[in-house]
Amino acid sequence: MRPSGATRRAPEIAAKAAALVADYGASDAALLEVAFGRARAEGRLPFELPRSMTAVAASRPDVPDDTEDPVFPYGHGVALQG
Repeated sequence: MRPSGATRRAPEIAAKAAALVADYGASDAALLEVAFGRARAEGRLPFELPRSMTAVAASRPDVPDDTEDPVFPYGHGVALQG
């Protein structure tokens, strides 16, 4: 599977953005509740986001989350205090 254009550009997008939102199956209503401040944003990545396909190719297939210098490491995210 080839990564999408947005995935390939993630490092440059992340460098210029104040925040990135990924929904991973959340409903539109839930995403909008967070976007409009009616619900707290929280979540952590269950995987790392590699910086490049070169980093993916250099990683070991039997070792999770081992790419060099990922854009976002495993567990990266937000957990707000009440």
